[in-house]
Amino acid sequence: MEEALLNVRNLDVHFGPTKVLHGVDFEVRKGEILILMGPNGAGKTVLLKTVFGLFEKSAGEVEFDGKVIHPNPVKMVGAGMSFVGQGKRIFPSMTIGDNLKMGAFLWNDKKMIEKRIDELVHFFPVLKKKFKMLAFNMSGGEQQILSLARALMMNPKLLVLDEPSIGLAPKIVQDVFEKIAEVNKAFGTSIVIVEHNLKSLLHIAHRGYILVKGKIAMEGPVEKLSDSKTLEKVFFGELA
Repeated sequence: MEEALLNVRNLDVHFGPTKVLHGVDFEVRKGEILILMGPNGAGKTVLLKTVFGLFEKSAGEVEFDGKVIHPNPVKMVGAGMSFVGQGKRIFPSMTIGDNLKMGAFLWNDKKMIEKRIDELVHFFPVLKKKFKMLAFNMSGGEQQILSLARALMMNPKLLVLDEPSIGLAPKIVQDVFEKIAEVNKAFGTSIVIVEHNLKSLLHIAHRGYILVKGKIAMEGPVEKLSDSKTLEKVFFGELA
């Protein structure tokens, strides 16, 4: 079994009096693509944002790369985790090159930054082709690729993606997911994805969790979780 990169134990999250996550145990192994599934309102995005430090945990422990850590975004980026939230998170009035530089905000070494930009624009040729273009002139799919590349600037150990297919045409979704799989293979980056477009994603993921009403209802290899009857139970509320 691969060693865990991220290990979350007994995680609780409250929003006021409402308990949103209930004793969640969750791990991401080194080098894997993990999918987090569940119906709307299950707590998937809350789980990811809490692990990254965007929401405060009420109880539980987060261990990243062998160290227990109290999450906050700057600390998590420094430790080796990048988070790409829903929607195309870019700086529209900045060039592609300047957007990429923003992804290395903790680095002071200009040569290191330029070297990483060079690596990424060769890996994502569309960014090289349009390097000096303002980001708002890119298509939706290209903007999502830019978001992905910027999150990779500091060569993270773990990339967290929340609904990367939102607002994209089906053909573009497939292209984005293929690039995500290439990132995993080329850089050895562990990847966690929350995604409703399961059909396009299940063939690239290795393992998954099903979250229902703030609790882990099932986990295992994708082959097990992608059984049509299992997914029907999840999305029609029969799995609790």
